[in-house]
Amino acid sequence: MVARKGARKSKSRKAAKKSSRAKARKTPAKASKTSPESNKAMRLTFSYDGNDVKLLSQQRTEMIVPPSDALKGYGEKGFWAELKSGSNKTLYRTVMHNPTKNDAEVFPETPGGQISREPAPKRKGVFVVVVPDTDKGEEVILCRSTPARKGPTRGIRALANEPAKEILRLKLKK
Repeated sequence: MVARKGARKSKSRKAAKKSSRAKARKTPAKASKTSPESNKAMRLTFSYDGNDVKLLSQQRTEMIVPPSDALKGYGEKGFWAELKSGSNKTLYRTVMHNPTKNDAEVFPETPGGQISREPAPKRKGVFVVVVPDTDKGEEVILCRSTPARKGPTRGIRALANEPAKEILRLKLKK
């Protein structure tokens, strides 16, 4: 009889621990006092068809936004989104793999040949960018590099030979 009572106590302790862990997971993390807006985000969904990029939707959401990439001193090549103030000051930058797929990987017809990259015609798709939702944020811009050469290219550097150019600027809805 004593063993059974002990077994029941053990099970109830385990159940209590599980319950407290479940409650902890459901309880949202509190924002730090230094950044009261840290859990406010703007989710921007874009579509692209070739070089044409359009905003599909803008949605406010509560989530922790990843930290900003360097605002100054970032290289001139690649793909990124920036949140800008009304005075065109960069408030946030997120550098990302190019979601608009300028090129495609091409495998050789013969074994042992070189894998190359070629411009991808008729590319289209959808991608999402998340930026902080702050009172100071007025606009979002997207910047993208394009390959300098046409035809096959080799190596990662060949993917972004030209400096990035602004491909879209949009005013955020408040």
